[in-house]
Amino acid sequence: MRHLTLSILLFLTSIVLQGQEIVIVEGSAVGPLKLGQSFEEVVNILGFNGDLKTYDDYIAEELFFEDPENQLECAIGFDYFVKYEHLLTLPIAYIYFKDNVINQVKVSSFPAYYFSIARATKTRQGLDFWATSSQLEKVYGTPDLKVNYDSFILNAYFYFDMGITINLRENYYRTAHIYQKQSQELINSFKNQF
Repeated sequence: MRHLTLSILLFLTSIVLQGQEIVIVEGSAVGPLKLGQSFEEVVNILGFNGDLKTYDDYIAEELFFEDPENQLECAIGFDYFVKYEHLLTLPIAYIYFKDNVINQVKVSSFPAYYFSIARATKTRQGLDFWATSSQLEKVYGTPDLKVNYDSFILNAYFYFDMGITINLRENYYRTAHIYQKQSQELINSFKNQF
């Protein structure tokens, strides 16, 4: 019964999303979800509360043994976050809040039930999920920094001035991190970690 319900939900989502494109605006938004919105606005847009968790929870539950200084979301900083699973309106994985508003968002084509939503999503520059590294560099140019995160099996391509980091697995774009352009001091400090 559970598999049937999920299958029906996926089918209905694919019907609704046909013809509706979700646009990731670098440094600014994912569809109707925009940096600077409050938690209440997020709930209204997504129709789902999610559990607010702290920065310390993030380090313990999401990073495990990774050094937080090597993670851009930690370098930028946040007070709390929400991890989204089974969200079928936008391909959102994480939303981070600082001073009670969104300051970062991560989108994802994982897991499989995000497939239809991810297929309907592209960046403002026209990059689709599952693009290759050569397609990525054709659209965005040479990244400011490339980092191989072995434990996450991801290669990160950082475009700091645009406010986006594209993560590839097995040479295909699978996740992205959206944030406002940061200070040169923060960028230099982050780059020095590698």
